[in-house]
Amino acid sequence: MTERRVYVHAAAALGPWGDTGADERRRLDADPPPLDLNALTRATLGAPLRQASHFVELAAIGARLCLDALGRRPPDAAAVYIGTGLAEVRRAAALFRQVMPPGPGLASPFDFINASNNMAAFYVAKGAGLAARNLTVKQEEFSFERALELADGDLRAGAVPAALVGGVDENVQPRSDHLRRITLRDDQWMGEGSAWLYLDGDPAGARAELVVIVEQVTAPDAPADAWAARLAPALAALKRAGEPWQLLPGFRLRATQREALRAALPGIGLREYLDHCGCYYSAAGFGMATLFDAAPPPGLSLHVNRDAGGRCVAVALRAL
Repeated sequence: MTERRVYVHAAAALGPWGDTGADERRRLDADPPPLDLNALTRATLGAPLRQASHFVELAAIGARLCLDALGRRPPDAAAVYIGTGLAEVRRAAALFRQVMPPGPGLASPFDFINASNNMAAFYVAKGAGLAARNLTVKQEEFSFERALELADGDLRAGAVPAALVGGVDENVQPRSDHLRRITLRDDQWMGEGSAWLYLDGDPAGARAELVVIVEQVTAPDAPADAWAARLAPALAALKRAGEPWQLLPGFRLRATQREALRAALPGIGLREYLDHCGCYYSAAGFGMATLFDAAPPPGLSLHVNRDAGGRCVAVALRAL
């Protein structure tokens, strides 16, 4: 049996400035200011999402931008997969302030409803008119990659005809409160965003192929050179002769690890995307989606991230 392949047909990313395209992307030189999405929600969706949370707005706007880029209605049985490290933070915190002392002890009905982490996937599916499964996946640094992995497996197995895969996370002001939920270095700006890929098995009109998702495990304290040497052969095997390639380093890669990996993969270019979105658990989605802000760069793009336990996940996309 011929193995099914998976292709990217559309992508979109909403950044921490409210940016939705290449001409709107701005570099961060500090933590981004609070983002009000009400006007963008109305402009993108045609109407406000009454009583919806900031997290839901992020998800709904990003998904709609992706489907607008697709330019056609997805099949009703297309599935939705959202990867998020923190999910519904603001409304959940508001709910606890209401029900725990010294709060009033009664929760706002809308805060209670919106505190459910899967409400965003529901809004996305409802807004797109989809009637199949919708899933919310959380695995800290690899939240987007795990959602993408589930979609990839379902598509290759023929379980779904198409998949809308997102990486969505919101931040919390001030920074001190946010750092209770995610560990960042002093030189890493906190971010937020909503990034989406539309995938199916049809090569016609596709912009890229999702080649493979590679996972390796090393000792958490492995030297950068040893870590890179273990991962590099699996990545180098994906490259075609004479094909250009580039590395998209995730926010958990330290400079020494990034440079050791580049040294182990001769000729690989570097695409820094975190300067435009900040650091958050599902930022990998922003890095991959913004490859398609314009014509995707030719050749192979490799997104690589790592967690504190030594696990490493790489996603390979090949432009078509």
